[in-house]
Formats: sequence, structure tokens, C-alpha cells
Amino acid sequence: MTFDCTYYQSRKNKKEYHYLIEELLGVSAHERFSEASEEKILTEALKTSYEETTKVIPSKSKITKTTVMNKVHSIAKELPKEKPDKLKKVPYLFIEADEVHVAEQHGKWGKKEDNVGFISKLAYLYEYKQDSPKSKGRKELVNTFYFGGVYEAGKGVRKFWENVFDYINDNYDYENINKIYIIGDGGVWIKSGVNYVPGAQFCADKFHLMKYINKASNQMLDEAEIAKEEIYRLLYKKRKKQLSGYIDEMINSANNHEPVEALKTFVLGNWDAVMRCLYNKIIQGYSAEGHVSHVLSDRLSSRPKGWSKTGADRMSKLRCYEKNYGREKIIELVKYSREQRNLKRSGTDDLEVKHLRMDELIRDHRNQSKKYIDTVQATIPGMTSRKIFNIRNQIRLI
Repeated sequence: MTFDCTYYQSRKNKKEYHYLIEELLGVSAHERFSEASEEKILTEALKTSYEETTKVIPSKSKITKTTVMNKVHSIAKELPKEKPDKLKKVPYLFIEADEVHVAEQHGKWGKKEDNVGFISKLAYLYEYKQDSPKSKGRKELVNTFYFGGVYEAGKGVRKFWENVFDYINDNYDYENINKIYIIGDGGVWIKSGVNYVPGAQFCADKFHLMKYINKASNQMLDEAEIAKEEIYRLLYKKRKKQLSGYIDEMINSANNHEPVEALKTFVLGNWDAVMRCLYNKIIQGYSAEGHVSHVLSDRLSSRPKGWSKTGADRMSKLRCYEKNYGREKIIELVKYSREQRNLKRSGTDDLEVKHLRMDELIRDHRNQSKKYIDTVQATIPGMTSRKIFNIRNQIRLI
């Protein structure tokens, strides 16, 4: 649809000009998409490449990959969160966190050594785990909420965990929560969550602990099973010094000492967190690897792709938003993002929209036309009565 707009000068400020129709419709200069069309683009971009997304909306003017990219990049930097009417009361909250490594894209003129990677972070909060009714023997998380994005070290990590804590404050009776557990692989940004979520404790997850132990014990070749049993025995008996000495002996005789050193760094550097994961029965399992694969890796890194940091950040947040609220809520995200970009009405918020019936519009048009014809009749000499009659007859037929 194409239409023309009149450019109006502001009465209050002569330096300001407005396209009133565009502002009433919520359309900015050079905007070619309605909110519904933009929502459809984002919904498709969630699942497939920018190239495939260009085929979703039929248009006489081709939608390019750059257009899709710009729509993804235009998503608000910090997404809106719905607040409940009543705070929930729960004894415990669990936060599992992990990351995905994304290949950075610098364009075809970028140097190969410039194409380094960066990480997109993911954390999800839940209240407890219960048996899944769909699959016997499996657990499912209850009331899960996702947080994601490319948050740089330092201020970025602080902002990430502040978002998590704000969500807890807005949705739960924080004062009555007994404990909040942050579970992860021991990454610095994950462990730093305890600094921004008061009352939280870090717990090393059993999945990564088992992976470190398996890799280290396999370096002992024929004695792999013996080494594994001894490591677990010392761990469950809380023999930290003896375990440290045993791992040192493994390093000296290991086929490859690097996995053994990695085990020592992980276990001894996170001793208290490892003990919590082994002895705290409230903490049941760890599923961040699967969540990262499903929520982020599926779109960002499962197949060879290159992303800018802005694109990866917005796509991570968009996929988390979909998991939290469903695809039907993406239209609300589009509206919110447009408000943040000042694409909504500016300077005309107090202008009342007048609703008219079609017959009133026709009548008003007829009256204005009649007045115009009468003026023409009075100012143009030589107009015959027959021509006047024909003009007025045409007006009646409008």
C-alpha cells in the first residue's frame, strides 16, 4: 500500500514538522513494514537463515537479507518482562547456566585472523523438577524462565545477573526463599552470579565433574577404572589433600597430563561447590547442555554460521523471549522495540482520533464540492446555465 502525506509545521515550535498520518499510524520515515509484517519476519528468522526468511512475505519489491538482519538488530537491547499480580512463594530457586561459542563474522573483506569467536550466555531459572508425564524416567523443569545474550565481561556480566535478580524480585517473595542455587561448569561469569544475586550459592554440576574425571582417568590407560574409582572414593570421603596428592601422581604417569591438570583445577578450585553437588539432595541433575543446544546452538552455531555480536545478541534474546512467552507474544516485542526506537507517535500523543461514518464523509465531500463549484460558477465568465446544470447533476451522483 502506498499513500501520500502532508508535511505540517508545528504551531508551538516553528522548527518542527510532522507527517501526522504517519505518526497516527505509528509509521516512521522510510518504514516499509507494518507491525504484523515485522512480527512475521522475526518469527521466521527464529527458525531459519536470513536468506530463507526473505521468502516469507510476498512483495513486489524483494525483501533482502539485509532487511531481515536490520529487523533482528532493531529488537530492543533489553527485553520487556511481564510482572504478575501476586508474588509466588517458593522455598528454593535453581539457576542453571552455560554458554555457546559463536563464530564472529567480519564480512568477506575481513582477515581470517580477525574471525575470532565470542560467547553467548544462557541461564534459566526454575522452581523444581518433576517426573515428565510424556517420557518415563525423565524429569521436566517447572516454571522455567530464560535469560540470554552476548554480555561482555565486566559490566555486561553484571547486567546479565542483575536482570536475573530483578526477575526474581518481581515474581517471587524473595525474603522467604530459603536458598537460591546457581549451577554450572565453574566458569568465571557463572560463579560471579553469587555476587549479584544475594543469598545464592554456586554448585558445580555433576555432568562436568563426571566429564573431567572420565577424561583424566582415561589417560591412565590400563589403570583407567582403578583411577576413576579412587578419585570418586576420595571425593565422597572429602579427602581433599589426599585427592590432590593422588592427582599429582596421575600427572606424572599420565599419557597426556593436560586432562588430569584440568581435573585438578576444576575439583580443587571449586571444592565447596563440588561437595554441594555430591551431598545436597535438593540439587537433582543438570540439563544446561541440552538447553543451550536447543535454545541457542540450534540457530547460532550448530551449522557453519557467522554472526556479528549485535546479531547474535538479539537472536539469543529473541529465542529466549519466544521460550518465555510464546510466538504469539512476538508482536508485543515488536511494539515495545518500536517504542524504544521512537517510532511511535511523537508530538501528537494528545491528538484525539475522530471516528466518522462513511455517509458523513460522503456528505461532507459533497458539500465541499458544491461550494467549490458555486465559486467557480461565480468567478468564471461565460459559464452557461446548461454547463452549470450538468456539473450540479454530476455532484448529486457522487
